[in-house]
Amino acid sequence: MLLGAGLGFGLAAPAWLAIFDYVRGSGRELQSSSAHWQWIVPPAALPGLLLPCWTVKWLDFSTRMVPHAGTELACGLVAPAALIAGLIGRGRALVRQLRWELLLLLLVLLLSMSPSPGMFRWSFRWLPFFHLILALCAAAALESGLGFQPMVTGGMPVPLQNPGLIALALVALTAIAMSVFHDGGRYAFPLTWILLVLAAIWAATDLWQFTSRDAALRRPSAAPALEQRSALSLPYEWILVAITFAALLATYLCIPPNCGVPKYNLGQELTKPNPLDPGRLYLSIYPPAENTYRTETKPGPVGQIVRPGSTSMWGRLHFINGYSPILTAGVARQFKFAIHGEIDWDVGRLLLTEQAATDGELARLGVDGIVVAAEVGLNPEPRSEWELAWSTDEGYVFHRRTGPLARVRSVGSIDSRPNEQFVMATISQIEDLRNRAEAEVDVPSGDRPALLTFSRPYFHGYEAKLGAKKLAVDSYRGLFPIVELPPGLHGRLVLAYRPPWLVWGGALSISCAIFVIVGATVSFVGRRSSPPTRDGGQNGRPTI
Repeated sequence: MLLGAGLGFGLAAPAWLAIFDYVRGSGRELQSSSAHWQWIVPPAALPGLLLPCWTVKWLDFSTRMVPHAGTELACGLVAPAALIAGLIGRGRALVRQLRWELLLLLLVLLLSMSPSPGMFRWSFRWLPFFHLILALCAAAALESGLGFQPMVTGGMPVPLQNPGLIALALVALTAIAMSVFHDGGRYAFPLTWILLVLAAIWAATDLWQFTSRDAALRRPSAAPALEQRSALSLPYEWILVAITFAALLATYLCIPPNCGVPKYNLGQELTKPNPLDPGRLYLSIYPPAENTYRTETKPGPVGQIVRPGSTSMWGRLHFINGYSPILTAGVARQFKFAIHGEIDWDVGRLLLTEQAATDGELARLGVDGIVVAAEVGLNPEPRSEWELAWSTDEGYVFHRRTGPLARVRSVGSIDSRPNEQFVMATISQIEDLRNRAEAEVDVPSGDRPALLTFSRPYFHGYEAKLGAKKLAVDSYRGLFPIVELPPGLHGRLVLAYRPPWLVWGGALSISCAIFVIVGATVSFVGRRSSPPTRDGGQNGRPTI
């Protein structure tokens, strides 16, 4: 198990190493302590494992106690009932067999019910892992022979070993408790009745299987053949799969999947860039999207102008603000962007009125387009620098009169290095790609270097080369990369994003993938070449 866990961490190395790298200096690192208590699974919500309509109060994104259905706890009815039946019918034996899996199941459940540590807020995100372990434990309980006993057993009555009857009893008791404590919420009907019917079908199937098996065992000629069967027959396995699928489908149809999350009417036209220009870099200033553009406030199509969140990517447009759950260091922190890309009002007003000129902060970033929502009511200044390119009821689009700014530019001075002057380099054939920028540069000879700025967010991990010569990459106040070129240098400059987490994490992930493929191949070949043997167990099943 430890080897499997290690391989899993290795395969996911690029992802978790990237999170650790990006979170440094980000808004997530500076979040308030109250955020660690948001969306933890309350103990009172656990009956939602059987009835997802079970509604109790959870802490939401704003750290408020609000009624919330247990949709995240939905797991298809079969898994929890089968595991409970196994613990009742084969308690000690099953615990000995699954002691580590059950311990991991309990640990993950406790993590989902505890305040999240550090940057990993919203503990309910542990629930998919919990559901996976629960399904594996339930499958092991069913495979152990649970419920496939004669109608009369040595000591324990059959109903206590019948997972279908136990599921029916659990759902019925939970429904009664839900009615008594008024925890049904808005979605109790018809989901409760559907799950009761599914549990009844499961119970009837079990009783039919047990009755048929008991009758067959009374015939001496049929007993040896029946004893050779596995604990779960193929039709019964498919019945359990069908019940699980039907329970999850009913949950999906009866409970909206976005409870408590605002909905937006974003039209298909967002896949087109019009009326914005894909060759420009935009700043969009709009009020909080979850209050302003939700369907309750604006039922008509929205977003074609302001492009809230990361909808700009659908039209292959370039914005400096957008959705970010981490709020990475740099522009998002400097301009106080919120998670959905809306900008702090005071900062937005400052940028429009004082930093939109030719020598302002926006020009240094390479911003040559500004989108202003109609609710904002401000225009960029000075007016001699900006022209109105488009206007609708949703907002206004402004472009620099001088045309789009180059993504790679040479500057004679920069305020972060006030005592230095730089020569202007000639730049041509610019290619601005997703993780790299290339350009032909020619720096005049003399005693002064050139300084190049790049209109892309700065992160640790950029590398710059001109031919075989490596160049140092710095940043302008953590906002965008800058590269200093020595006098007389010319050739093809390449700025590439190759952070250590990508290089080392990718190597570790590929190594683990190769190990998994080789191990699976060796295991498959070994099984094909080894003859089956008897395990001598109760069922007489062959093992390889």
